[in-house]
Amino acid sequence: MGKKQKEHKQNKIEKYLITKIPIVKENTTVKSVLSLLEKISNKYDSVDYIYAIDNNDNLVGMFYIQELFNNPKNTPIKKFLQKSVVTISLETELEKVAHLALKHNLKQIPVVKSKKLIGVVSSREITLTINEALRKDIFHFAGIHKSHLDFENSLEIPLFKAVKDRLPWLIVGFIGAIFIAFYIGLFEETIAKYLIIASFVPTVIYLSGALGTQIQTVFVRDLAILGKELNLKIYFLKQMVIGFLIALIFGVLMFFSISLLYGMPNIAFIISLASFTSLIVTTLTAFLITLLIKRFKFDPALGSGPVATIISDLATVIIYFIIVVLLI
Repeated sequence: MGKKQKEHKQNKIEKYLITKIPIVKENTTVKSVLSLLEKISNKYDSVDYIYAIDNNDNLVGMFYIQELFNNPKNTPIKKFLQKSVVTISLETELEKVAHLALKHNLKQIPVVKSKKLIGVVSSREITLTINEALRKDIFHFAGIHKSHLDFENSLEIPLFKAVKDRLPWLIVGFIGAIFIAFYIGLFEETIAKYLIIASFVPTVIYLSGALGTQIQTVFVRDLAILGKELNLKIYFLKQMVIGFLIALIFGVLMFFSISLLYGMPNIAFIISLASFTSLIVTTLTAFLITLLIKRFKFDPALGSGPVATIISDLATVIIYFIIVVLLI
C-alpha cells in the first residue's frame, strides 16, 4: 500500500483540516463580505463556502460565494444564509465525511467543537477518500480482497513477496499432480484392455475442473459482496442442487455420446456414472475448500484455485477408476 493510502487509513481529521476559510458575522451585508474578500482573499485556502457565526462565535450557517454576486450589495447575508448546516467533529472518520458530502452534495464539511467552527475538510481530501473507497468496492465486487497482506495494489507488492504468497499453493497442486500420475499408472492393465477408459480421463477431469472453477469464482465473489449476510447453509444446499443438475445433464450427454460413437452402451454407462459422481464430489470439494481457506484467514482468491483444483482432480481420478474397476 502506498504512503498516501496508509495516511488516509489513519482517519485523523486534524491532519486534513483547512483553517484559513472566510468567516463573517451573521448580521453582515453583501457589501461588507465582498470588501473583506478583496482585502484578504489571498490568505484563504478555500472560498467554496462562506461561514457565518453569531456574537458568541458559534456557527449559525453558511452560503455559496456565488450568492454575493446574485444579490444587491445592501442585502444582509441572513436573507440567503443556509442555517441547516451539516457538521462533523474531530472524531468523525474520513469515510463518514465522504459519505455526508455525497449525501448532501457538499464540496467540504465544517468541523465544529462546542459549536465553534475550527475548520473544514476540503474537497480534495473528500475526493481522495471517495476514490479509495470506490477502488476497494471494485476489487470486492471482482472477488479480490487481500486482508492478510500488507498491500492492496498488486503492482505495489514486492516481486519476491508476490512469488512467496503464490508459490506454496502451486506446490501443493504440483504434488497432487504427481500423485495423480502415479495413481493412473496403477491401472495400466485396465487402460491397456479398454483404451476408451483412458481416452475419456481428460474429458472428465476438464468437466470437473471447469465446474469447480465456476463454483470457486462465484463463491469468492459472493463472500466479498455479501460478507456476513451470506447464509452459508442455504447457499451450500443451492450449490449442491446446481451441481447435481449439471452432473446429471453431463452424465446423460456422455452416455448417449459414447453409445452413439463407439456402440458400447455398457462402457458408456460406466464412464457416465463415473463422470456424474465426480462432478457431485467436485461441487462439494470446491465449496468446502474455499470456505476452509477463508476460515483460516487466507485469501481464497489466491488459495482456492490451486488447492481446490488439485483436490477436485484427485477426487475425480480416484472416483473414476474405482467405479471403472468395480463395474467393468
